[in-house]
Amino acid sequence: MNLGKYSSYPLPAGVRRSFGVETAGQLADQLGVKGEITDELAREADAAYSAYTRGDTAAAREFLTTKLGVDGAVADDALAKLAAS
Repeated sequence: MNLGKYSSYPLPAGVRRSFGVETAGQLADQLGVKGEITDELAREADAAYSAYTRGDTAAAREFLTTKLGVDGAVADDALAKLAAS
């Protein structure tokens, strides 16, 4: 994925702990994210993470799979890993 200016975006502490990465670029590589990020997509990512922190895992999974092209099983594993931290 081409993250452009978002490649070095610092991740929330829980995400950093769960995945052992510091930046959005590192996490995208680990999850196999596809495509190119835009300002709108970055806002959607923030909204999906906020929804996740409020307990809406379905919104986070949908974002990962439909917007970022992450395989469903990988998305499920990522959400489980995040929940375990």
